[in-house]
Amino acid sequence: MKQNQRIPLMVVIGLLITVIIGINARQTIHRLVEMNNWVVHTYKVLSKAQRIESLLTNMDNDLRGYLLSNNSYFRSDFERTSREMGEELKGAQELMCDNPDQTKRVQLLIRLYREKVSRSQSLLKAGMVQPGMPRLDSLDLYLALSSNFHQVVKATVSDENRLLETRMAESKRSASYALISNLVGATAALVMILWAIYVLYRSLRKSTLLNQRLTYSEQQTKKLLEAVPVPIVIVNHQGKFYYANQAASHLVENINEYDPYDDEVSSNRFFRFPDGVPYPREQRPTYRALQGEATQVDDIELRTNGKRFHLLSSSSPVYDASGNLQYVITSSIDISDRVQSQQRLQEARIMAEKAAKLKEDFLANMSHEIRTPLNAMLGFSELLETTNLDADQQEFLRLIRTAGKNLLTIVNDILDISKIEAGMIQLESIPFSIQMLTASIKAMCQGAATDKGLQLIVEVDPNLPTVFMGDPTRLTQILLNLINNAIKFTKQGSVTLLIEQGERKTSASIPVRFIVQDTGIGMAREALPTIFERFQQADKFTTRYYGGTGLGLNIVKSLTELQKGSVSVESTLGKGSRFTVEIPYVLAKEQINFNQPHILTPRSSQRVVRVLVVEDNLMNQKLVLQVLKHLGYQGQVADDGRKAIDILQKDTFDIILMDLQMPVMDGYETTRYIRSKINTTVPIIAMTAHALPSEKEECLKAGMNDFLSKPFQIEELQLLIRPFLPTENSLLKTPEPAVLAAPVSGRFSPESILKMLGNNVEAVIEILGTYLNDTPEDIEKLQQALDQQDVKEVKRLIHIQKVHTKMLGMNEATRLILETEALIIGGNGIEAITPLMEPYILEVKATLPHISNFVRAKKHETA
Repeated sequence: MKQNQRIPLMVVIGLLITVIIGINARQTIHRLVEMNNWVVHTYKVLSKAQRIESLLTNMDNDLRGYLLSNNSYFRSDFERTSREMGEELKGAQELMCDNPDQTKRVQLLIRLYREKVSRSQSLLKAGMVQPGMPRLDSLDLYLALSSNFHQVVKATVSDENRLLETRMAESKRSASYALISNLVGATAALVMILWAIYVLYRSLRKSTLLNQRLTYSEQQTKKLLEAVPVPIVIVNHQGKFYYANQAASHLVENINEYDPYDDEVSSNRFFRFPDGVPYPREQRPTYRALQGEATQVDDIELRTNGKRFHLLSSSSPVYDASGNLQYVITSSIDISDRVQSQQRLQEARIMAEKAAKLKEDFLANMSHEIRTPLNAMLGFSELLETTNLDADQQEFLRLIRTAGKNLLTIVNDILDISKIEAGMIQLESIPFSIQMLTASIKAMCQGAATDKGLQLIVEVDPNLPTVFMGDPTRLTQILLNLINNAIKFTKQGSVTLLIEQGERKTSASIPVRFIVQDTGIGMAREALPTIFERFQQADKFTTRYYGGTGLGLNIVKSLTELQKGSVSVESTLGKGSRFTVEIPYVLAKEQINFNQPHILTPRSSQRVVRVLVVEDNLMNQKLVLQVLKHLGYQGQVADDGRKAIDILQKDTFDIILMDLQMPVMDGYETTRYIRSKINTTVPIIAMTAHALPSEKEECLKAGMNDFLSKPFQIEELQLLIRPFLPTENSLLKTPEPAVLAAPVSGRFSPESILKMLGNNVEAVIEILGTYLNDTPEDIEKLQQALDQQDVKEVKRLIHIQKVHTKMLGMNEATRLILETEALIIGGNGIEAITPLMEPYILEVKATLPHISNFVRAKKHETA
């Protein structure tokens, strides 16, 4: 126990002993008084017994004297003594009421007394007893009662004597206990006093030694502080300088001990960095430490002797044992060099950020500049394909389109890498179906696999839940990368996508494993550790022979890890590769029941496939209906998304062809409603004039199964629909070879629409008639939008008309639309697109007479 704790403890113990002695003395005195009272009580009882016995003798003598002498004097004495005896017996009864045995004896004495009084009355009456000896003989019975009375009194006296002895002994013991306890208490108090004096003496001695040590320690501390190169200032609790070491004196001159701190504060030597304004007094570290707050700041600039010092200043309060503030210690470090380094680093960081921004802007501009001509190249090659070409030209055109698509893929990969580096990839968490997503991916990759004669297999674990929360767009990107890679590096055999549930480690998510394996060229074992790094391929031969940039697998790894997943690879050279991607997904609350009749129930060979066409443009409606009719499908039209929902709530369809841009409800909103509210898995194929990967991603994200670019060929639509039908329908027609018609004008070629409709001239005439009727009004709306400088409306109108110009072989008009769309996407205003739209309007107006002549000629031929 510490010295400063012992003295209070001794004081407490001394006080406690004093209190105990007082309480014990009080109780001892009380006990002695009580014992003495009982002794006095016993003496009173004995005295009372003696008095009763004396009165009894007097009564007997007075009665005997009266009987012998018949003297009335004796009779008067007898009666007086009898009364005194009665009073004494009552007093004895009151004295011995606390002792049951003695109480019984007193009661017996009272009864005997009463019998004696009763007996004496008969003896005292005249004539009752004969004179002489017979008169005395009559006392025998009376005296016998006296003998009993004496025995009872004797027993009472005997008990009281025993009680007197006991109580006298007890009184002696209490007196001895009082003497001993007082002696012990006094001794203990004396010991405590002596102990307290000794402890106090030792405490004073230690305090003296401690003060000497403190003085020595203070001197040593000052010597150490003097040797410290860091400025240290100590201020007492009154705000006066108590001590400043040599470094502080050199830094701030004229610091004298006990100068008021406020004088130094008012000298305006301290400024805030980098603002240069005087540092507020209440925000300075020393001032805040005086308020009890330990503080460190690094924005103080000291200006003294024409120099500037940037200081890192720290202040801490120092308290005494009672918790009172004693001192404030302030240390300051000159960080001027560090600040200059940080400024240089900041400048370098800004330069790096500018460089990164320049890189980002360059990639964005490069993307725009490359995509714009690429889209034009791909669009015009698509238009060129509709013209009369020989075999070599068709092969050249195929190569051009393949090269353009490869270049577009490279641009997209570079942009994805840039987004991942910049942390711009934002993951979504929306409900999606892996079963539906993989079905769409199979449909998207089936064409490439079929072209190479490969078998594309997709197997999904039937026990896998149907709807998860996650980012379907990024999952699609991962799987398309892996499957396209597998198809690219496989010459024969198969490419397989397996989806299964992984080992569940937590209850919060379910790991889903995606396995893509092929029978391709494989990779050497030593190439596997670096295969996911950027610009890495298995070997130089792979790069030369198959092409590519080596970015695809790095994107797969980055996107997988962003979703807290993992990717691994196994491969054998010459036998194939196996990529495994595992991503944890949260299970959605609502699941889809795939046990739908139109999904699993085989169709009768006589059943017609029913198709719902959601399209707002009349000409496109007629075109799609004619194509479906030619294929043997039954089509029904909904002008917008709301009408389509009303129809679906009453009827069922096998396929939905969904336009994206519509009034009331567009294609995306309609699809989400169908998936979430109507809760049907009917396949939905998007139809749009755009064919950008981003739009395909949006379609799949919304819940659509595939994507069809407008205008489309009849074979394309048929191939796209077939994977979603469990059995081939006997009514499906194979498109007849189209009888190509020669172009009737350089402005217009009916070849594409004739091929699209299977050379059905009547259907072509009907659709062209619709175009002739609707186009003048559409051109007028376009002119109004240009006059009103409504770029958004211009974009909407030309997007609709682009499908028509492509379909009718209006190459110049299509070119003008494509260039205009590129300018709008690039953020150009009405001034930039007007020079393209005016020639477009003139081109369309000039083409309408040629279309009208073609329609009249065909009507004449069929008449």
